[in-house]
Amino acid sequence: METIGYHTFYTLEEAKDLAARRHMECRTAFIGIARRRNRRTAGKGRHPLISHGTLLQLVGMAATMNTKPSYDDDAIHVTVHERKELCRPRGFQFHHWSQASDVVPVDELMDGVSPQQAICQMAQYIDLHSLVIAMDWLTCANPSLRVCTRQELEEFIGGCGRFTGAPLCRRALSLSRPGTDSPQETVLRLACVDYGLPETAVNYEIPDTIRGSGILKVDLAFPEDHVVVEYDGRYHYTKDRWEWDLDKRNRLRALGYEPFVATRNTLATQSGLQEFLSMVAKAIMEHRMGFRR
Repeated sequence: METIGYHTFYTLEEAKDLAARRHMECRTAFIGIARRRNRRTAGKGRHPLISHGTLLQLVGMAATMNTKPSYDDDAIHVTVHERKELCRPRGFQFHHWSQASDVVPVDELMDGVSPQQAICQMAQYIDLHSLVIAMDWLTCANPSLRVCTRQELEEFIGGCGRFTGAPLCRRALSLSRPGTDSPQETVLRLACVDYGLPETAVNYEIPDTIRGSGILKVDLAFPEDHVVVEYDGRYHYTKDRWEWDLDKRNRLRALGYEPFVATRNTLATQSGLQEFLSMVAKAIMEHRMGFRR
């Protein structure tokens, strides 16, 4: 687990364990709430749907979001479609969603909204960067972790029409990029955007002509300026990975690219991040002025 600024990032195993714990919490709570609701409102199709950040936790989201005070991070968040069904049982936060829900089964006891709908619902409770991180995570590079495609996410948001947080949601979609490898890379990419650097390419592939074949894939790249930026998380710190990374970056330099590597410490303070980005900006400027070939 890594904490950077107001975000906490989980390894895949940590996210899986968190999802399992949250699932058991939801099952226990739903059994209790079903006993308290009468037969008519607890019937099929009328029970509340797991939604918002709780749903994203259940499907394994690997980062926390910066939520507003009106959002209870510890509660189980559920959606109902009629205002008369809103209530305040202990441990729950109920929400009203006037449009039809995209219902998906969680298990034999519980249903939830789709992750795409949960993203839309969270738009009124989180900041822009948190929303982009969540969207990038939904459309990540790993096919076994990817929840939906960029097109599916875009079509869902477009089909929702007007809802609270819709303008922020559409702004986040314009900043989101499919095919990322980690939420930390999204934080770094957004920092580049805020600093005023050119548009970055995500998971950019560079032909490895040094060895005659193969591809060198980098986290972020400024292709026209021959600058690459990578984020080294904890899994980079094994001896074999460290040696592989050194060899990769030597080959990048030989191919005319200037590599920059960010770590957790780079993102830990605003001053450290600004210093890192200024070095990247300088390398871009030097390439454009012909100082570096």
